Amino acid sequence: MTELPFQQSQALNDRQNRALALAGVFQATQLTHMTALTGRQSIGDNGNFYFEQLIKASLNIRPSINNNCQTLDFFNQLTDISLGLKTLENCITQPFSTTPKSKLPKFSNTKLPMSYAMALLQLEKKVYSNPKFVEIIEQSQQKILRQLSFFDNNYLHPSIIANLAQTYIETAGQINPRILVRGNAEAFKDPSHTNRIRASLFTGLQLAHLWRQIGGSSWGLIFSKRKLLQDIQNLARLQYQLV
Repeated sequence: MTELPFQQSQALNDRQNRALALAGVFQATQLTHMTALTGRQSIGDNGNFYFEQLIKASLNIRPSINNNCQTLDFFNQLTDISLGLKTLENCITQPFSTTPKSKLPKFSNTKLPMSYAMALLQLEKKVYSNPKFVEIIEQSQQKILRQLSFFDNNYLHPSIIANLAQTYIETAGQINPRILVRGNAEAFKDPSHTNRIRASLFTGLQLAHLWRQIGGSSWGLIFSKRKLLQDIQNLARLQYQLV
């Protein structure tokens, strides 16, 4: 049975919706970066939480039916994308200090997550302009959603992550230039970590597609950074008001 997107009563305006979808892309690339650096170590419960939310969303984002969607239709709440909001904010400017303490990790380097995100935004256009790749993604989504019942709806089951990774290899991984992820050499010797890295990138690809469908554009990123930062900060404040 296909899962339906989450229904949310919290309505955001168009700019906030795009900012939140873009934050999803940056959440994926921050998790990619964190996983690549940890080697055989885990990214922790918080990292797994944010990863799981992205996987759930990525399985429900479709090629052509998201135009009238709210980004929060694919998540339970704003806090599911906290990591992405903070990462995106840090990539634009120095983090503001008005937010309460949280369990978010400290960011020593935003350059790599930023470069991965920009690459995914470019790859998304190429992937979704190729009918073969679109078909692969749709078939993979349906397959994984069916498999979840066998794994007690464990979105972080190694088999689920491996299938997401394989979907990335068969689509975005076929397009040059490929995203070259930098990190601890030990991380790339462990198949479970390379699967997590590719699965993270796949979720970012899907959020990039949602961002594009609801009006996101690369030109808008270049010329509207101040407005984007304002939207991120408003979303962050709203998030903490709802906690």
